[in-house]
Amino acid sequence: MSGIKEMKANFCIVFLLCMGMVMHAQIENSTSLRIDAKSDLNTNKYSLSKGVNPNFNSDSSLYKTPEALSEYARSKPTFDMTGNDGFFKPKTDAVPKWFKKDNEIKDEYRSDQYLGDFKSNGEFVRLMYRDHQFVDGDVVRIYLNDAVIVSKIFLSGDFKGISVDLAKGFNKIDIQALNQGESGPNTAEFHLYDEKGNLLTSSEWNLTTGVKATLIVVKD
Repeated sequence: MSGIKEMKANFCIVFLLCMGMVMHAQIENSTSLRIDAKSDLNTNKYSLSKGVNPNFNSDSSLYKTPEALSEYARSKPTFDMTGNDGFFKPKTDAVPKWFKKDNEIKDEYRSDQYLGDFKSNGEFVRLMYRDHQFVDGDVVRIYLNDAVIVSKIFLSGDFKGISVDLAKGFNKIDIQALNQGESGPNTAEFHLYDEKGNLLTSSEWNLTTGVKATLIVVKD
C-alpha cells in the first residue's frame, strides 16, 4: 500500500516538472527579439520625445475650411449699443393721426380772406394748388364770378392745377374750404400764373369749413 502512494507522488512530481518546462519554453519564444548587429534601426528615428513642432501652422491645408462651406460659417456676434437687432422696422407714427390734437384755430381762420388783385391780358390764368402741411383729406371748391367751376378738389402733397378762362374786366376767383381734413384747419397753398408761365402771386392759408379765400384778376 505504501508502494502505491510513493508511485503517485513520483508521478505528480514528474508531471509538474514537465508542465513547468513547457510553459518556460512558450514564454521564451513569445518575448524574445532578435536584433541584427548590422540592422539600420535608429531609435531616434521613432522617438516620441521630440514633442510638437513649435512652428506648426494651425492654418495649414489640413485644417482649412473648404471654400464651398466658408460662406456658411457663422460670424461672431458683436455688441451694438444702438439696440439694432437687424430686423426691419417700418417707419410709423407713434400716435395715430385721429388721436392728434387739431392745430390751434385762430379767429382769422374763421373769416373770408382777400388775397389781392392782379392784372393779366391773357386768355387764361393757371391756378396751382396743394396741401402745404400734412395730407389729411382737405377738400376745396373753386368759383369764378360766383359760379362753381370745380366742385371738389382733394388736396395732395404735390401741385395740381386748372386753367381759368378770363373775361374782360374783373374775374373773381374764390377758393372755398369744404372741410378741415383729419386735423384742422384746411391748409392750402396756391400759385397763380399767367398764360406765359409768369408767376402773378402765391399764398398759403388756413381756413375753417365754409370759409373762402378770394383773389381778383383784372383784364383790360
